[in-house]
Order: sequence, then C-alpha cells, then structure tokens
Amino acid sequence: MSTLRKNITITEEENEIILDFCKKIGKSFSEVLRMGALFYIKEAEKKDLAEFLSLHCEKVSLEEQKEFEKMMEKIDNDDEGKEINLNELL
Repeated sequence: MSTLRKNITITEEENEIILDFCKKIGKSFSEVLRMGALFYIKEAEKKDLAEFLSLHCEKVSLEEQKEFEKMMEKIDNDDEGKEINLNELL
C-alpha cells in the first residue's frame, strides 16, 4: 500500500500532549494520529443522522424556522415535479 505525507497545524501544547501519549504507548506520532482519526470516523459513522446533525450542525433561529414552515405549507404534495439536469441549472 502506498503512503502519503500530510502536514497538519497544531499548537505547541497539543504537540506536547500527543508526544507524551506516543511515548506512553510506544507508537509514532503519525501512527497515533492515524489511529485516532480512523477511530473518530468509525464512531461518527455509528451515530444516527439526528444525533450527528445535533452534534455538527447549528440550529436555525425561530424566525428562520417559521420561514421554513411557511414554505412547507405552500408545497403541493401532489405535484410530481420535473427532473432536471445540471446543464439546466447552469
């Protein structure tokens, strides 16, 4: 498997915390970050959509929510709509 080299930006304090942990478990800096990132992704993908949105998306204001509700009232659910392609939008 080919490997890639990536640069990251972290604070000195974050660097020290990670390096100390690396020494404790006998792993390289890269390996700890790789393992941590993969673990984070696996855990995030286990969450259901509502939980994920709650953690990662801002809630809309009451005013904006009222606007959405007004738009939803105007939607004609019997309208089958029309399929369009990207060229029609551009």
